[in-house]
Amino acid sequence: MVQIATFFVTCVIVNRYHYGDMIKRISILIILFSFLSIKGQDNSLSVDSTENKPDTIVNAIKPTIGLGIGMLKFYGDITDGRYGNPFVSRLGYELFVSQDITSYLNLKFYVLFGQLAGNEHAYDRHLNFQSHITTGGFIFRYNFLNFLDKNRTIYPHIDLGIESVEFLSKTDLYDAYGNKYYYWTDGSIRNMDENDPNASQAIILERDYNYETDMRELNADGYGKYPERTFAIPFGIGFDMPLTKHWLFNVNATYHYTFTDLIDNVTSESSGERMGTRAGNKSNDKFLQTSVSLNYNFGSNYKEKEPTDELENIDYLAFDQDDEDGDGIIDWLDKCPWTPPGVEVDENGCPLDSDKDFVPDYKDDEVPSPDSAIVDISGIEMSDSLIHLKYLMYMDSTGEFADIVSKMYGEYNIKKKKHYKVKIGSFTEGISDELVAQFLSIPDVEFHNFGDTLTVITVGDYNNLPEALRRKINLIENGIEPAEVVEQKNDGTLTSVGDEANNLAVENPSDENSTNNENQNSDNQSNNAPNNYENNQVVFRIQLGAFSKRIPSEDFYKVKNVIEYVGDDGLYKYTTGSFTDFSKAAKYKLEMALKGYKDAFIVAFKNGKRISLKDAGVETSAEENIAPVTEEKINPENVYYTVQIGLYKNELPTEVLTKFMELEGIDQADIEGGLTRYTTGKFKSFKEAEAFKNTLIEKGFAGAFIIALNNGELIAVSKAKEVLGK
Repeated sequence: MVQIATFFVTCVIVNRYHYGDMIKRISILIILFSFLSIKGQDNSLSVDSTENKPDTIVNAIKPTIGLGIGMLKFYGDITDGRYGNPFVSRLGYELFVSQDITSYLNLKFYVLFGQLAGNEHAYDRHLNFQSHITTGGFIFRYNFLNFLDKNRTIYPHIDLGIESVEFLSKTDLYDAYGNKYYYWTDGSIRNMDENDPNASQAIILERDYNYETDMRELNADGYGKYPERTFAIPFGIGFDMPLTKHWLFNVNATYHYTFTDLIDNVTSESSGERMGTRAGNKSNDKFLQTSVSLNYNFGSNYKEKEPTDELENIDYLAFDQDDEDGDGIIDWLDKCPWTPPGVEVDENGCPLDSDKDFVPDYKDDEVPSPDSAIVDISGIEMSDSLIHLKYLMYMDSTGEFADIVSKMYGEYNIKKKKHYKVKIGSFTEGISDELVAQFLSIPDVEFHNFGDTLTVITVGDYNNLPEALRRKINLIENGIEPAEVVEQKNDGTLTSVGDEANNLAVENPSDENSTNNENQNSDNQSNNAPNNYENNQVVFRIQLGAFSKRIPSEDFYKVKNVIEYVGDDGLYKYTTGSFTDFSKAAKYKLEMALKGYKDAFIVAFKNGKRISLKDAGVETSAEENIAPVTEEKINPENVYYTVQIGLYKNELPTEVLTKFMELEGIDQADIEGGLTRYTTGKFKSFKEAEAFKNTLIEKGFAGAFIIALNNGELIAVSKAKEVLGK
């Protein structure tokens, strides 16, 4: 602070000198800055020179010098600052030297040379001036680096300071030949007054813009020998952009508010013929400086990084012994990197290929293949007829195999194919064995696990909505409710198709024997198999094991369609496959054993319950621990048929409500999943219920179908027929 106070006092002293002696003024400023530099070097504060903290005073004198050029725009009484572009005016030049006080505060000393000018050629007033100015002062610059990122490309800043301004103002009243300017009302400039008796002999003049007349000497307003110097307050904004370690580019806009109103020799008290009908304004004169500069920093524009040896402290031995794929062969000896986990490899780290058919065993579906046999990508021997067929497909020019090829590659056209499924359950905790048995009795059931808590159960896989809706109706008829149609997205997530789509009226082809009319697929990929409760069909599955901890999905990379669920005993259980033919299930079990699942065994399900293999008609000597199945006795008095006309999650649409009002005796029941079931009629005979359903369809209830209830709970229609006998 002593240095700053010293500088301020010096500015006052300098201002008392005659302003023509600029060399003396600049010399004093330089001596002052040298004094500040010496004081800075003697600073008693102990500062770590290797790190400039935001609030730390910088003790090393590493100044920045610079040269700037820009435009000076005058704002005063002549033109009143209302006209002209601030970026198109008179040139100004700036020399400066600055020093960082802290990492975010800088002190800048400067001198500014240039011209201010104003030319007003209005109907009632014609004034002009040009002033040579010389300015010297200091500015404090704040760059926000106490809270902005230090490694920026551009550094914004704001400036505030004080300066001394010397001005020498002149006006252009005469041309080069000494003729005085007279401004006529027709807009011309002539050598005589418009009202002169000899005005007809006046000649037109052109301004030479040579400002030859000292405005102070004119003494137009009686101010006498007023001082042509003043103080000013500069404040501005800008930004710095480091170019290299030492070079810096700067853009700045600084507004200089002076303490005088005499730079243009016009004030609010000015009068006379030259002022016309307008007086001067009451504010002091100002000028705007817009400039760019190039700076050289004797220190550095940014903190240098400490040189580091990137190769030191490296454990080269660890690199030599690294085994990225974990197959027991270190990487620099491994000829087959990134082998999948758990695959057996040879001494070169390559997967075993025991039959030498160039298909590794873990991908080979036929081990061993005959010697020298030609195999496909799955390692299966290709017969002559199959090779011939592949050749014909490759050379197909008639389109004979186009349909086959489109089916083969259609599964990759994910964007065009939709996947609709019917959701029949959603669980956040363990599922009871009884409920699991019901689900696994359905051949095409799927368990979708999302995270560690949510399990969603679906059946079917349809590429159009009506088929999915018919399957939903079929499930409800067989006592599985609630059932909701969902769409499976490409990322595996399941989303509801919405109430409107879920309640679309579709033709119901099922009636009593709908389930038997569906095509049942007994292979492992039985995607379109219907519910089998009515046909007493047995479903065989392969249980891979039960574990206390969840098994990562990648551990089952050799197995397709694995179903994971948590039983009510808290164990994670895994099954695969879905077969109605025991021989195919037995073959698949053997495949699982060959793939490492030696404890895999076959389980059987029928009518929603797990049964023993013996009860499934399989002769086996193995003992099975199957819990006895207790058949629930149903009282016929509590069983009846009814016709379901709707199943809605939210309030009924207006048009549906209006249609329902046409009927009498509509019952509604809230069921699981926030759904409401709407039914009408109660019948002990299936034929009566069927006749009533057909009547409803004729009235426009196209989606009506028959369900059976026991004490208000949904049961399979087949079970109701068994209990009621009709």
